[in-house]
Amino acid sequence: MKNTIGVRWGNLRVGILLTIVIILLFWASLMGGGTSIFHTKAKFVCYFKNINGLLTGSPVWLAGVEIGNVKSIEFVNLDSLRQIKVTCNVRKAIWHMLTVGTKVQLGTIGLIGDKYVEILPGSVGGTVIKEWDVVPTHDPGDVNSMFAAGEEALDKAGNLVANLDTVLFRMKEGEGTLGQLAVNDELYVKLTTLSANLSLLVKDLQGNQERLVGSIERMSRSITDLTDQVNENRGTLGKIITDPQLYDNLAASTAKLDSIMYKINMAEGSMGMLVNDTALYVEVTDLMIRVNNLISDIQKNPRKYFKFSVF
Repeated sequence: MKNTIGVRWGNLRVGILLTIVIILLFWASLMGGGTSIFHTKAKFVCYFKNINGLLTGSPVWLAGVEIGNVKSIEFVNLDSLRQIKVTCNVRKAIWHMLTVGTKVQLGTIGLIGDKYVEILPGSVGGTVIKEWDVVPTHDPGDVNSMFAAGEEALDKAGNLVANLDTVLFRMKEGEGTLGQLAVNDELYVKLTTLSANLSLLVKDLQGNQERLVGSIERMSRSITDLTDQVNENRGTLGKIITDPQLYDNLAASTAKLDSIMYKINMAEGSMGMLVNDTALYVEVTDLMIRVNNLISDIQKNPRKYFKFSVF
C-alpha cells in the first residue's frame, strides 16, 4: 500500500511541475512578444491620445523586425494629447539604435489587423536615449480617419458626377452658352469664316512686310552708296564735305559782304548815300508828286497838251 501511494504522489508532483512549466511558457509567450525571455530588455515610455485597440503584449517593431513588446498600458489623462501611457520593452542588444530624434507610431498588421508599436529611429551615430525616457509619438493617421476621408471624397465625387450630369443634360437641351455651342453650328461657321479672314490678313501683312523690308534694304544701299561717294570725294555732297575750297569761298564772300554792309552803314558810296541820306528820298517823293499832278492834268485837259488836226 505504501509503494502504491508513493507512486501516485510522485506522479502528482511531476504533473504539478509540468503544469507550472506550461504556465511559465504561456506567460513567456505573452510577455516575451516574440522575443526570448532570456534576452535582457530595457524600457521606454510613450504617450498616445488613442491607441486604437493596442494590447499589452503587442509587438514592438523596428524596420519590420520584432524587437520587443508592450509591457503595460494605463490611463493617465495628462492633457488632450497624452491620455494613455504605454511602456515598451526593447532588447538591450539594439538599444544603441534608439538615438535622440527617435519617434514611435502605431501600426496595423494588414488593413484592420492587430496593432503594434513601430519605432522610427533617429539619426545614426547620435546620442543614445536613456532607459525610461519618453519617446515622442508620430501620428500618421488612423484607419477610421482614412475611411472617413475616403467617404468624404466619394461623396464629393458623387456630387461632382451629379452636377456634371446636370450640365451635360442642359447642354444636350441647348440651354446656356455651352448648350448653344453643342447644338448650334452658327458659331462654328463664324469661327471658320473668321479664321479664313485672319489667314488672308496674315498673308497681306506678310506681303507688306516683305515690301517694307525691300524698301528698307534699298534705302540702306542708297545711304551706303552716298556714304561711299562722300568718303571718296565724289559728287557735290562729297565736294562740300571733303573739299575746303567751298568753305574758303564762302568765308571770302562773307567777308566781302560784311565790308559792303559796313560801307553802307557808314554812308559810303552811292548805296550808302541811298540808305543813309534822306535828300534823295525827298527829291524822289517830290518828283513823284509832280508826275502824278501832270498825269491828272493831262487826263482832265488832254487838248492842252495834245492837238489833233485832220487836215
